[in-house]
Amino acid sequence: MTGENKRSDLLVVGDEFAPLEFHVTPEFSENYLHAVEDHHPRYTEGPGAIVHPALLIVFSNNTRSPSFSLDPGTAAIQTHELVEYHAPGRVGSTFHVTFRVVDTYEKRGRPYQVVEAPVVDENGAPIITRTTTYTYVGGPYPRIGS
Repeated sequence: MTGENKRSDLLVVGDEFAPLEFHVTPEFSENYLHAVEDHHPRYTEGPGAIVHPALLIVFSNNTRSPSFSLDPGTAAIQTHELVEYHAPGRVGSTFHVTFRVVDTYEKRGRPYQVVEAPVVDENGAPIITRTTTYTYVGGPYPRIGS
């Protein structure tokens, strides 16, 4: 089931955001490492260099999906996250992320949405699985502090 034509906050269990594919070149990796000031040799040395795990987390946020959309004045707020690491991603690889809504519920008048986002490499090998809970505020939803 696809949710590509729905506003992101209206997706329900089973709906999916459009997938994302990204390639981590040595230059991309180096720029990221400079930004986070982490130059450990495991991220920089040779053909076995691994992608910084935080870079994979950043690119597996549902807001990175090409189909993510909200009405003006509405915001998505991350409330909980679980990241499972399966294997290191290698610099020079292309990664594919899918986003599937696995739960929705309401709490204190706010909608919540749980999104599972597995990241695999170009061979389909699992790298990480990110499960994130989001709530939405503004627009048709109560503002924080309301």
